[in-house]
Amino acid sequence: MDWKNFRLHPDTISQVNERVDLIDLISDYVVLRKRGKEFVGLCPFHEEKTPSFTVSPSKQVYHCFGCGASGNAIKFLMEINKMSFPEAVVYLAQRYQIPIKTLDLPEQREIEKSLSLREQLYEVLALANHFFEYNLQQEHGKHALDYLLNIRGLTRENIGQFRLGYAPDGWNSLYTYLVEIKGFPALLVEKAGLIKKRSQGNGYVDYFRNRVTIPIMDRQGRIIGFGARSLDGSEPKYLNSPDTELFSKGETLFALNFAQSYITRENKAIVVEGYFDAISLHCAGIKNVVAILGTSLTEKHVKILSRYTSSREIIVNFDADNAGYSAIERAVNSVEKLIYSGFVKLRILTLKDGKDADEFLKSESEAAGKYRELVEKAPLWLDWQISQLLSGNDINNSDGYETVFRSFVQLLSKINNNATRNYYLSYCAEILSNRRGVVGGFNSEEYKLIYQNLKRAIEYQNKPNNRGTNPRDYDSLLYSTSPNQKTYQAEFTLLFIYIYCPEFREEIENLLDEKDLVFSLRHHRKIWQKIHQFNCSDEDLNGTNVLLSLLMGNQEEDTEYKQTIASLLGGNENRQHILASPSHYIKASIAYLEMIKLERYKQYCQEQIKELSLEKDQEKIRYLSEEIMAVTRELEKLKAARRG
Repeated sequence: MDWKNFRLHPDTISQVNERVDLIDLISDYVVLRKRGKEFVGLCPFHEEKTPSFTVSPSKQVYHCFGCGASGNAIKFLMEINKMSFPEAVVYLAQRYQIPIKTLDLPEQREIEKSLSLREQLYEVLALANHFFEYNLQQEHGKHALDYLLNIRGLTRENIGQFRLGYAPDGWNSLYTYLVEIKGFPALLVEKAGLIKKRSQGNGYVDYFRNRVTIPIMDRQGRIIGFGARSLDGSEPKYLNSPDTELFSKGETLFALNFAQSYITRENKAIVVEGYFDAISLHCAGIKNVVAILGTSLTEKHVKILSRYTSSREIIVNFDADNAGYSAIERAVNSVEKLIYSGFVKLRILTLKDGKDADEFLKSESEAAGKYRELVEKAPLWLDWQISQLLSGNDINNSDGYETVFRSFVQLLSKINNNATRNYYLSYCAEILSNRRGVVGGFNSEEYKLIYQNLKRAIEYQNKPNNRGTNPRDYDSLLYSTSPNQKTYQAEFTLLFIYIYCPEFREEIENLLDEKDLVFSLRHHRKIWQKIHQFNCSDEDLNGTNVLLSLLMGNQEEDTEYKQTIASLLGGNENRQHILASPSHYIKASIAYLEMIKLERYKQYCQEQIKELSLEKDQEKIRYLSEEIMAVTRELEKLKAARRG
């Protein structure tokens, strides 16, 4: 029940404050020793070696002289268990048998009804677990005990800590014990998820049969359901309790009752897939671990874990096989908003050879220490996803490159934080340029081109009405490498002036950056890239002849490249008009390249409108039409400027 929706009566709150024994409550979490009239212990809210946590029985308050934490019983429970105020009051009222009243009569009746049912369910589930624990130690449970000791490698102490048991191989062993011997109503036992109606005929059968049982507990250590592992190969291998008044798979994390204080201490939580992964890690001394219960990681899970760690750092360690990777994908999809908004810092840990955590701990020497090292090195979700994309695609061929490029755009466009998005934008552009054998890093022309392509595609993806569409990539039109004589002439003119008129080099670079333009023809890009590899800002390279000789000396076996270099070397007598007025030709060439970019974008928008439905896509059509009109106006301005 969500207690936040109820308005607790002041009398209930007052009685809780009066009747709760603070020493009794805090002793569940802290070893207290009497010192004079007060009790002292190690503070549960921060690490310390010398006790500075003091509890006053007379005042019913606690105070830590180390970290400053202080308050009463309700405040302590809110802080230690990350409860809301109503949750803490209700818990204490139940613990100390204080009547719970609300300010509204219907709410009061609902609470009384719910509390009555819930208390009965807790009692039935606790008794069921005693039954399972007893049967594990009997002769008919010997094969289950052998499985835990010899196959799972647990000790009897481990088994006792996690209260593991055995559900006998009979149709109604538990039914007989709870209903016929203990006298609980069958309907109540059914509501606890322990029995179910027969598929044919009357009566009930046990929900768990011939299985190792693993009790699932809430944060206070009360049993709310069970997981159970088959021992005879029957499917499913793992069976969970059905959802009940107390138990919901999508809102419950196994071993949270054991892990919560360690998650706070380590300031991070590890999430694994299986019960025995979590149990093995706890037994190995790695205790900030919980497990999901056959579901994907949910927003509810993440928000529960975030209560215990200020960093909100969660390490997902699922199986390192195809099923595990699929589980990771599902987990990320279900909590995508929390990841990309920055609410949670999700990391991915995969173990070698497809091992799960339990297998890893059994197969490695000093495995616990190695596991801790891997946890510290676990990559953030985006880094892990980028590495997965690269391992599955060869970006040296066009199909692989396009797949990775589009995937990068989809990933980066979801990041809300500008600084984070800019970091990954540079990172992805560097990866794509480096993988293609480009030298020069961030200064290479290839890097700049890829960076600009990614940036434009992300900006387009994030424009209103564009999200969710699957259009032909705008950048594939913008950066077409098909020969075009006018484009060739404009780009060639800029290269020509750059080489022969050093005093205009800065102007050309500034205009290209300001207008967000690049050389679209491959051989022109190659020349531009090589020019910047030479670092033309050096005085030794300012000379035209030196620069040309370097370009000639570095030319590759590429016909178009050689032809362009040859054109730059000869025929200057036919280009004296350019040298006579370089500033004019720079502006004209830049204006033409701007026009080409806008024309291609306009064409793209027109093609998109043709594919849309007039009835269903009115908003998208309106947006694209406005874009076409804006581009048309900009084109008219550029044409007028060129005529002038």
